[in-house]
Amino acid sequence: MRLRSLAVLTAALVGVGVLAASPASAALIAAGSQIDFTGGVDPIGGINVYSATTTGLDFRTDGSSSLGVAGTTGITNTSNGSFTGFNIAGGGTIADLLSYIVGTNTLLSPSLPVTGFLTFAEDGLSVTFDLTGFVISVTAPTANTLGTLTLSGAGTLGLTGFDPTPGIVTLTMQGPGNTSYSGSVVAQAAAVSVPEPTSMLLLGAGLVGLGVARRRRGLTVPGPDGNALT
Repeated sequence: MRLRSLAVLTAALVGVGVLAASPASAALIAAGSQIDFTGGVDPIGGINVYSATTTGLDFRTDGSSSLGVAGTTGITNTSNGSFTGFNIAGGGTIADLLSYIVGTNTLLSPSLPVTGFLTFAEDGLSVTFDLTGFVISVTAPTANTLGTLTLSGAGTLGLTGFDPTPGIVTLTMQGPGNTSYSGSVVAQAAAVSVPEPTSMLLLGAGLVGLGVARRRRGLTVPGPDGNALT
């Protein structure tokens, strides 16, 4: 009986111990951390970014058209939150969106997700943004306003020393022909995680095992001579 109780207790402690020994994860990027940036862009397929025939965006590299090559972008403000340290002197890259369908917000080339859609590097730190979905809205020009194209995207932010964190990117470009854009990428609050089924089973097994061991410790069985057996 002692051996059986010991085995049950050991299994219980293992179940709880596995959870306790799980390695701690790094911190998420602080919600609201933001990098603002700018650069040049050429419409693909149309005369203007807001033209009905425009089906892609070629982000300019060092001021020149570079179809299929990541464009260059410069940081416009001192960044905040977890991105503190990325400043106006820094810059990064932005991947071309070679072919999309505005009405359905479908990206044909490259396909989603776009890994490394945005990258920034400064002082040994790096930021990446992987684009997983987007919405494009277009506004035609009027007598008093310029035509615009706005891209709102969702994805995952990465920062050296931090866990992957949900983020959003916004790009706004306006005016005819080859034009410029302003953009921002912002970290979002992560959803509350739900324990994995395996973890819950381990915890449940551990607690049940402890309960069984405790009950068995208090159980006595009388022997032939009237004394309790152990």
